[in-house]
Amino acid sequence: MVALYSLARRSMILVNNIRRHPSGWWCHMVSDRSVEELYAFATEVGLRWEWFQRGSRPHYDLRPSTRRLAVAKGAERVNARVLVRRMARA
Repeated sequence: MVALYSLARRSMILVNNIRRHPSGWWCHMVSDRSVEELYAFATEVGLRWEWFQRGSRPHYDLRPSTRRLAVAKGAERVNARVLVRRMARA
């Protein structure tokens, strides 16, 4: 099966820096284009749609190992400020 996301144009998937939270080390993965793009990319890195975080800033929470995979597949590393600014423009 050909991965759907890899057929799309250049990634606009963003991941911010890993931070310590009460439940462990996490970061956020978002798209500054569309929720559909985020779903497609999430599938490629092994995330389930049930883990999607809805709300005003749709995202997935990633553990460090999944973040490394996302970056290897083309996600752009940004700091939290850039992530929020780019989401606001979407």
